[in-house]
Amino acid sequence: MVIAGSILAWLIFGARDGVSFCAGGLLAAVSMAWLRHTVSVIVFADRRRSATRVVGGFVLRLLLIPLCLYVMIRFLFMGIIAAVAGFAVFNCSIFVEGLREAFKSSRDDPGTK
Repeated sequence: MVIAGSILAWLIFGARDGVSFCAGGLLAAVSMAWLRHTVSVIVFADRRRSATRVVGGFVLRLLLIPLCLYVMIRFLFMGIIAAVAGFAVFNCSIFVEGLREAFKSSRDDPGTK
């Protein structure tokens, strides 16, 4: 969805907004990968590992998201709306996919009929 949105933004609004949309989607992808790693550490890691370090990494991730958006917008002359839209589209597409899978599995389950 981010690639299609980037191409569409490029064609309709120009190269600046197309690149901004793609950069916002890329930031969301990096954020999601970092979140996946953090959750894996919390769930599957050894209990001796420092909880402060894990929580610190999680909070750092949450602080870096708006900071990265600010830097992209302020210093790289990105389009504000396009960058935030790319970020949102990536995250919303994951949410929609999760809902689709949840409803698909509930229809396949014979106990729910």
